[in-house]
Amino acid sequence: MAVASSTDQRSLEQDGGLSAQQIGVARMSHAARLLLHADNLPTHTAKLLSLMCLPVTALWCRVLRFDPAAPDWPDRDRFVVPSTTMLPLLAAMLRLTGTDSHSTPVLEYGEHPAIEVAPGPAGQGVAAAAGMALAEQVLSRRFGRSLVNHRTWVLAQDTDLATGVAMEAAQLAGRFGLDRLAMLVAPPAEDRGSEFADSLARFSASGWTVRKVAADDLPAITSALAATLRARKPTLIACLPPSSTPSSLAVHLPPEEELTGPWSPTARRGASTRRSWLRRFARHRQRDAFERELMRHRPALFQEDWHRAWLWRMRSALDNSTQESGLTGLHALSDILPELVCLTASSAYSMSATGEEQTGWRAPPALASGLDCGIQEHGMAGVLNGLSLHGGVLPCCAASMMTVDRMRSALRMAALMRQKMLYLLTGDGLALGDGGGGWQPVEQLASLRATPNLAVFRPGSPSETFKCWEAALDWQGGPAVLVLCPQNHNSAVPLPPPSYGSAARGGYVVQQQENRLVTLIASGPEVAIAVEASHHLARRDIRATVVSIPCWELFAMQPQTYRQKVLGGKGLRVGIEAASGFGWERWLGPEGVFVGMDDFGTSAPANALYERFGITAEAICKKVEHHLFVSGAARAAPHQPRAHARGP
Repeated sequence: MAVASSTDQRSLEQDGGLSAQQIGVARMSHAARLLLHADNLPTHTAKLLSLMCLPVTALWCRVLRFDPAAPDWPDRDRFVVPSTTMLPLLAAMLRLTGTDSHSTPVLEYGEHPAIEVAPGPAGQGVAAAAGMALAEQVLSRRFGRSLVNHRTWVLAQDTDLATGVAMEAAQLAGRFGLDRLAMLVAPPAEDRGSEFADSLARFSASGWTVRKVAADDLPAITSALAATLRARKPTLIACLPPSSTPSSLAVHLPPEEELTGPWSPTARRGASTRRSWLRRFARHRQRDAFERELMRHRPALFQEDWHRAWLWRMRSALDNSTQESGLTGLHALSDILPELVCLTASSAYSMSATGEEQTGWRAPPALASGLDCGIQEHGMAGVLNGLSLHGGVLPCCAASMMTVDRMRSALRMAALMRQKMLYLLTGDGLALGDGGGGWQPVEQLASLRATPNLAVFRPGSPSETFKCWEAALDWQGGPAVLVLCPQNHNSAVPLPPPSYGSAARGGYVVQQQENRLVTLIASGPEVAIAVEASHHLARRDIRATVVSIPCWELFAMQPQTYRQKVLGGKGLRVGIEAASGFGWERWLGPEGVFVGMDDFGTSAPANALYERFGITAEAICKKVEHHLFVSGAARAAPHQPRAHARGP
């Protein structure tokens, strides 16, 4: 360690009594400004980063638990930079405290462990940071502070604070008591002081501690950081520009080489803390469980326990709807996976009294743990991203199908980062017809299926739901969404056992006919309608094979021979789904027919809505007969004329 020189003593006197540690912070901040100046940044960006340079340097030099030699250390502090504007400041900190101070790190998500979250729309990084703090809280309760004892810091902009998702996440952070979450933010360069003050007031009203410091007042910054470590609420530190002429710190010399790189205060403190953690980890009694959950491995005998818990839970199921069986799977999963963390929106269980009596709705297990997010679905989805990014937990949420439009931005970020998480979307289809067209999904399925890295599962029976649960747990390329319907009143015909394939492969043959003339392809509750329609067609001597495709993404990944055998090489293909037909041409081909919704729903009983849109067995039969006779495919059928002699 370098000995303080006479120059340091003169600087100490000129800077109004700064301590030796504060002198080191100031010199490091000056070096960071030199690096930023060398990057030739735009004027607005350079001014903002120069303002935040001293607070961020003080955080890294005095508080942050980060070892540059092991940037993916599990118990490190998370330093979240959600915007590309602030990334040059993070790059400067990594260069000054890293093992190679002469190279510029590649600051891309997935390329460097210090990039905790991919830059995205304003507010998403704040919500993800709240999720990281929640994951730390959950894990510390399970494994103790000897293994989990870190904090989450956010370097945000004023635009982040003004977004709805950030405000929802801030309210959830205050409600959950995330006292290890802190945010550093600067006001805008333009004259919008009143808007910034309003944002601070909203955060304060959400249960946050708001502290204001001058961005050039190092003692005040140090005091605010120390107070953050003792706070019992989330903290927001507003770094304000100096009201008068900036007080120039008389430390214009760059830091000595002995105080940069591996000898920087950040690296030395981080290395020492990590070595102590490794010693505690080596003798911790829950070491194996902690390591398994960090590696996202399943427990031993998971498959047997999962199947046994599913069967035991299904004994008390109140009906055979996919919503009831899907939530049964969630309860069973919570019995055997302690790392499961489920957030619940009130829209997932806000049903009418009639619906509750008919379906016997039971709240998901998140309510018992106090992780109810109310109507803040967007903030909940952003928090879910942070839970997954932190690691060590399996994040899951339950919400209404219609609220996916509010969660779409966060869900898109999860798919972009390929993060593993589970979405249970209830109230699918026309079952909640009395709620009006505003609660009946039309285009949501098509938009979800168009999202890359996202697997959408729409099961049609309890057996399909179990297979979809298994496939969703195995899906590693991004989020998995289970779309669940609260009622199965479309048909009294039970689904037969699979004739070929399995729902775990995304698509399979439900009912096989040799030399098929028609292939009825459906998903969800409409599979039962397709089975009933095949029986009607059989009485007209029209051979129809029924195919269920609960997951397009998995089915598209199957070999061409398997898909060809399931869909058939010839004959008319008919798609059936109570939603928009956008995208169905992928499976139906240019000559296929789609039976579904071409308009928004309305307030009416579900049966009446199915009849209005023609999603009934009789209507499907009429369409099939019409297309077969137009194409001439069914003119040679031996008893076909008798079908025309029958009434509707």
